[in-house]
Amino acid sequence: MFNNTVLIHAMDHASEEYPSESCGLVVDNRYVPVLNIAAHPEHEFLISKKTIRHYTDRIQAVIHSHPDGSYYPSRADMQSQIAMGVPWGIVHVDNAIARRPFFWGDGVPVPELLGRPFQHGITDCYSLIRDYFKIEKGIVIDEFAREWEWWLEPGYDLYKNNFESQKFKIVDAADVRVGDCFLAKIKSRVINHAGVYVGSGLILHQLGNRHGFSSDNVSCKTPLHRWEKFIVSWVRR
Repeated sequence: MFNNTVLIHAMDHASEEYPSESCGLVVDNRYVPVLNIAAHPEHEFLISKKTIRHYTDRIQAVIHSHPDGSYYPSRADMQSQIAMGVPWGIVHVDNAIARRPFFWGDGVPVPELLGRPFQHGITDCYSLIRDYFKIEKGIVIDEFAREWEWWLEPGYDLYKNNFESQKFKIVDAADVRVGDCFLAKIKSRVINHAGVYVGSGLILHQLGNRHGFSSDNVSCKTPLHRWEKFIVSWVRR
């Protein structure tokens, strides 16, 4: 997405700032390191409004680090990315060793629907549905910021609270068509998994794991009958 020099400079900055979070901007295809003014920089980052205003309309991306942290965005990361409307990237740092940044947000190239690894907030089951509708139907569904294991939070129900606002309506299981989405509960009180019916008795979905990231859990097509016991409803847009 960005040239290798941008990525290397972001990684170097993340290693230099460890164990604090680094932060920087991609401007004119260059990585610009900026000061983290957060009160607790080892747990969060904050860029001054003055700095943001200085580069207004030239910001191509925001990159920050997760020192010994999660390999996926937090709810706050997702909220800020949505608000800014530009891609965001995270450099995961383990004992001062920085990994290559990963990016998310509208504007980031959409990965193939099949075979993508699981990553909360980026390539999870909701992301797969959004990307399916974008690729197959040219429809953009809103993004919703969410914390890892959001289904354990009292009162938070990603799918039930939002499917109507995205013009989905419940349909009878006997009338399922290609493009309809299933909503399922897997060891959960609320719907915590979903996918798309793609025809020929198959569903397209993205399974996760207990850690928020797994290169082994990839999106796939699976026979519908294996999942019917978990499905609580079907919705159509």
